[in-house]
Amino acid sequence: MIRGAGALFLFTFVLNAAQPVSARPEYLTKFQADPFRRAEVDGCGTCHVNNAGGGARNDFGGAFEAAAQEITPLLRANFPQQFRFDTVKLPDGSLFSFSDPKGQFVVVERENQKVLADLTTLGAPRAAPLPMPENRMGFFVASEGLSHGGHLGGLAGADRHCQNLAKAAGADDRTWRAYLSTSFAEKPAVNAGDRIGSGPWYNAKGVLVARGPADLHAKDHFRPELLLTEKGDSVGASGGNAGARLKIVTGSLPNGTAAVGMNCRNWTSEADGEALAGELTGSWNSATTISCGRPTSREAAPEARLYCFAAK
Repeated sequence: MIRGAGALFLFTFVLNAAQPVSARPEYLTKFQADPFRRAEVDGCGTCHVNNAGGGARNDFGGAFEAAAQEITPLLRANFPQQFRFDTVKLPDGSLFSFSDPKGQFVVVERENQKVLADLTTLGAPRAAPLPMPENRMGFFVASEGLSHGGHLGGLAGADRHCQNLAKAAGADDRTWRAYLSTSFAEKPAVNAGDRIGSGPWYNAKGVLVARGPADLHAKDHFRPELLLTEKGDSVGASGGNAGARLKIVTGSLPNGTAAVGMNCRNWTSEADGEALAGELTGSWNSATTISCGRPTSREAAPEARLYCFAAK
C-alpha cells in the first residue's frame, strides 16, 4: 500500500512539473466562453507564442494580460482575427465596430485611433466630442532611422522626426519627443527621462509599456512584443534580418540621465566618437554604443532608430 501511494505521489509530481508554469487554462476558458470568439481560434496558441502554452505571450496575450484578463469591446475591436462582429464604414472613413454583446457600446475608429462610444448618447443633440481613449499610443520605436551616423539635427531634429512619423500614423494631436540626452560643458545636461512627459505610455496596440518615468527606468529591458513602431509593426519585423542588431540611440545612462560626452556632440556631429544606445537583446536604453561617423556601407550597420514618447 505504501509503495503504491509513493508511486501515485511521484506520478502526480512529475505530471505537475511537466505543465508550463505560465499557462493559465482558466483564461483560455474565459476566452472560449466569449460570444464573439471565432470558432476556429482555440488552444494555448491563442495567447502564447508557443502553441503548447507557457512562455512568452503573443500580441493578443499581452493585450489580454494588460486588460486584467477582461474581454472588452475595445479589446475585441483591436483583434478582429480573434473575434467576429459586425462593422460599418462611413463615407468619411470612420469605422464602427459593434463588438459589445450587450449592444450598449460601439468602438469608433477614426484616423487609426479607436474610442469607445456609448450608443445611447451618439444620437443625442449637441453630444460632447468622443473622448480620446486612455490607452491611445504614447510610445513607439521609429520605423525609420534618421542617419547611419550621429548627426540627427540635434534634439529639435530628432523630435521633428518623431512628430512626422506620428503624423503619418494619425497621432500628431500629441507632442512627441525623442528619448535623447545631451550634455554641455557650460550648461546643465538635458536628461532624456526629464523631457518625455509623465506617462502612462501605451504602444500602438494599446498595451501598457510603462506607467511613468520611475516605472520606465526600473526596467532593464522590454518584452519584445511591447516594442512596436508607430505603424504597429514589431521592431524585429521592421528591421528585417538586421532586427536583432538594431540599435536605438539614447545618449543616456540606465536611469535616464545624460551620459556626458556620449552623444555625438549633442547629436550634431559625424566626426569620430561614440554615443550610447539601447538594444533589443540587452538594456533598452544603455546597452551598447554607436559610432558617430557614417559607416563605409549601409550593410556595415543598420540605421540607428529612436524611441519616441508622447510628452503631452
